[in-house]
Amino acid sequence: ARAPSRRCRKTKQKGSKDRAATPDGIGDDEDDANRSEALKQVRREGTKSTMTLREAIPHVLEFAKDHYASRFLQSKLDEADAEEKQQVFDLIKPQAALLANDQFGNFVIQKYFEIGTVEQRKELVDVLYPKLLMLANEAHGCRVVQKAIQHVPRESQTKMAQKLREDVVSCIESMHGNHVIQKCVEQMPPDSVSFIIEAVQAEAQRMASHMYGCRVVQRLLEHCASHQLQNMLDQILGSIDKLATDPYGNYVVQHMLEHGRVDDKRRIMGVVEHNIVEFSKHKCSSNVVEKALEIATIGEHAAQLENERSALMYKVIGDISDPNPPLKQMMDDRFGNFIVQRMIEHARGGERDRLRTVLQQSMDTLNNSSHGKHILNALKKESMI
Repeated sequence: ARAPSRRCRKTKQKGSKDRAATPDGIGDDEDDANRSEALKQVRREGTKSTMTLREAIPHVLEFAKDHYASRFLQSKLDEADAEEKQQVFDLIKPQAALLANDQFGNFVIQKYFEIGTVEQRKELVDVLYPKLLMLANEAHGCRVVQKAIQHVPRESQTKMAQKLREDVVSCIESMHGNHVIQKCVEQMPPDSVSFIIEAVQAEAQRMASHMYGCRVVQRLLEHCASHQLQNMLDQILGSIDKLATDPYGNYVVQHMLEHGRVDDKRRIMGVVEHNIVEFSKHKCSSNVVEKALEIATIGEHAAQLENERSALMYKVIGDISDPNPPLKQMMDDRFGNFIVQRMIEHARGGERDRLRTVLQQSMDTLNNSSHGKHILNALKKESMI
């Protein structure tokens, strides 16, 4: 398998060592003077504090916004009785929108979507509703909105969808909001996410090649019926050559190969075959070629794609009389060599024999190439040399 690319490490900002010395940052001593005695006790004792939830109830809002006390509250709520949960709920409900976007308070709101009654969950949605779009696009708030979508009844999901519909494109293109839209697709019935489908199909190629939009397109491919996505699918299928070489669009093409209809897969494989050398030597589209070989050999529709798979194999191997077939152009390429390795893995029958012959004729090249050595290892693994 191809090794993941390395990411640059973030360097520490000046003074970061000092800030990391105390959990709550600079000014911890000053903050301590403003804390209640109850909060000081919980910060000393942690989640194993001897304090009961009833004793903490007068300080719930203060606790919810503290690193340690928020954890304490969540732990106590797990074992609280209905009366205690209601008392805490009555205190946090008016402040739910503020707590939902607090770095520690958001976990308490999330906890109520998990352990609260159906009525409490519905009431929380009603309180959050006016701020729902803002929360969906915030770092902490988006987690609360996702948790709500996952746990509230259908009527509350529908209400949330109505608010998200007001600016769904901004949510899709947001680094935080896109997760909310993905959760809608995953958790809501397909007929409830038509507003997302409409937004995507209005500019499907752009969405498919967007850093966050491509994720939403992939979720739609997984969870919605093809007839719902026909317009979107047609646009994507008409842009395979562009999307395959796109840093984000290539994932959509791979997803269509994985989850699409057999006719869609045939169409994509036709584009791959036509552009095989260019695609195989490209960082992004080489992944599409690998996926095409995989799904046509061991995928759901492999039997129906046998002709396309064979045509792709022979297109790469080339004619016996061709002195420079695509295979030879690919085997010493930094990306193309991965395609050759996948071909060795998936080849069968006559194509396997032809592949072995061409590669054996190129032993000198393979032995003297860093990429060629990977191909030699693949040949040995498949007992082809």
